[in-house]
Amino acid sequence: MAGFSHEKTLGENQALFLMNVIMFIIRVLKLLSMQGKVCVLALVVIFMCTAPVAGSLSQIASGAPVYIGEGNLDISGALNGCHTIAWWKNGTDTSAPPGKNITILEINTASETVSEKIFRYTISPEIFTGYTGRWYCEDKQPHFVVFEVMEPQLDIKVWDLDHNQDVSGKSVPVSTNITYRIDTNLFAALKPLNRPDINPTDSFFTVSLTNPLGQGIGNIYTGSAGNAKTQILSFDNRPFITASPYYWKSGKDWDRNARNVFAEPLYPVGTYTFTISQNLNTMKETYLSRNITNITGKITQTATVTFVKVDTPVATPVSAQPDVTTMPVTTPPLSQTAVVTGIPTSSPVPKKTTYSLLPEWITLLGIVVAVLFIIPKNR
Repeated sequence: MAGFSHEKTLGENQALFLMNVIMFIIRVLKLLSMQGKVCVLALVVIFMCTAPVAGSLSQIASGAPVYIGEGNLDISGALNGCHTIAWWKNGTDTSAPPGKNITILEINTASETVSEKIFRYTISPEIFTGYTGRWYCEDKQPHFVVFEVMEPQLDIKVWDLDHNQDVSGKSVPVSTNITYRIDTNLFAALKPLNRPDINPTDSFFTVSLTNPLGQGIGNIYTGSAGNAKTQILSFDNRPFITASPYYWKSGKDWDRNARNVFAEPLYPVGTYTFTISQNLNTMKETYLSRNITNITGKITQTATVTFVKVDTPVATPVSAQPDVTTMPVTTPPLSQTAVVTGIPTSSPVPKKTTYSLLPEWITLLGIVVAVLFIIPKNR
């Protein structure tokens, strides 16, 4: 078997589709040329030449990351004729016996089996769980990397742009500028270097936003309805993530104080929920078909934030105090210093006068003199 080829029916369908497209273009060009619409004709030709064709995330390049659970992968280009792939614990010493190997195709395999094996390959959880890292072609020298197996990782946060921090599950003022932030290793699947047939319509991520009433939000207002500067922006629900972390760019413009034409709040205070999910190459169906129900952090993840009103504090009035002028104290010259006598703090208490008794002879003498003075007057 000279290499691997797509099955016959697939090639026939592609040829039939291409023929129908060509016939349609010819008819349109003929119709326009008959009507003399040269400018329109030129525009149609340019559009048909530049319009993107349907892309695909199933075809992988050699050495590209693949994720446990992906199904219907076209690994023909990555195998490049290889039949057996092998995994080494550290991914470096390929001269030692491998820790695990898988024979994708036996030599001289029938074409039907080839199509089923390499054009619809599944990175099965039963086979590849615990064996993440690079898988090499074992039956060719030198060994080359066929693909790199990774566990899918998916997370979403509510991000406070004012303070550059995670506020998931917290309460913040309604005026806080927020956005959602996505951290994932699945972004590598949206790089053309890894998936050659990709185009910008192939995003497999979906983000939803619901208000406290459980209603979905499809648009955000940058101001109240009727305001000339107000814009209505679409919510970024299909992000095309090619790097991690990824931020919702218009989150900072979301005005949660906005009101409708009836002056009613468009966004009631309460808890809002962001939910992200992904289904790269039917990964969700792969997990569920194997009864793997713990898909949080792989297939889906949620984050909430609660917006609260913050009352403006009322300032307490402060009564004005009269101005007090302080006069400087000067010391007078020594010659002019007045002598200040002390001022008693209480009235003086008068002392009681005491009298001592006279000697007895003086008392007798006084009596005799008094008697002598009275006798002559009585005569």
